[in-house]
Amino acid sequence: SMARVPYTWRQPPYPGDESDKRWIDPSLIVLAEEADVDAAMPPLLDTLFEPIGRSLVATVFVHETLRELFMEKVREGMTVMHRQVKKHALYEKALRRLECLSAEVVTLMQPDDIGFEYSMVEGSPIVVCDFSQSYFSSQHPSTVVTLHTFRHSQELIELAAKENLPFASAAVWCPKMSAAYEIALTLNVPAVYINCADVPLQPIVEHHRNAKAFTLLYEQHHYEVVVLGGRPKAIVFPAPLPLFKPPEHATA
Repeated sequence: SMARVPYTWRQPPYPGDESDKRWIDPSLIVLAEEADVDAAMPPLLDTLFEPIGRSLVATVFVHETLRELFMEKVREGMTVMHRQVKKHALYEKALRRLECLSAEVVTLMQPDDIGFEYSMVEGSPIVVCDFSQSYFSSQHPSTVVTLHTFRHSQELIELAAKENLPFASAAVWCPKMSAAYEIALTLNVPAVYINCADVPLQPIVEHHRNAKAFTLLYEQHHYEVVVLGGRPKAIVFPAPLPLFKPPEHATA
């Protein structure tokens, strides 16, 4: 009779979809002056919890007037990472890299027994200030999010040029529509969400694919395909609501 092979339970590989081997559809966030920081946080906090995967927020550009507030909200919102990331080789590599860089970081901190010295909590997410992802990994997720501070749009353009990952999209948070639109046009990404997130691009996919200029008002959002130098860019923002609603007549 056949020898019985002992059964060994093996955990399926993590993450199992190749998203640890290369950056898949990473995104960036721009927080311009007077941006709604709270509205911008959810996708970032998702990434900080599990920074291996698809559609990660790889980098954030924050206006200098919002830097402290933003860092405070990151500290308040972050939790210890997903257990599979905590023990992943990519995270260990990032920690080793950080030791060499002496960069300013935003992490979860804990005091020692007498509250004298603080140290990073094991498995803490990491936001690295003033370094681009190329210092960590341009090839695959690095498990860190990079943070850049800008004073004006020209500086934003220069900083954004240093982050040359295969970005799929950008979220631009900026109450001044003209400024937001200008930023959207300068960013080298195929899709830009202005003051919104998670809006399906389905209504304009066809036009984007065919590089055809197009505008559409659909379900409270304004969609646009702009073609710049032969390259299409989708821009989406919440449509301004009508200022005046006619009174509804009571029916007898």
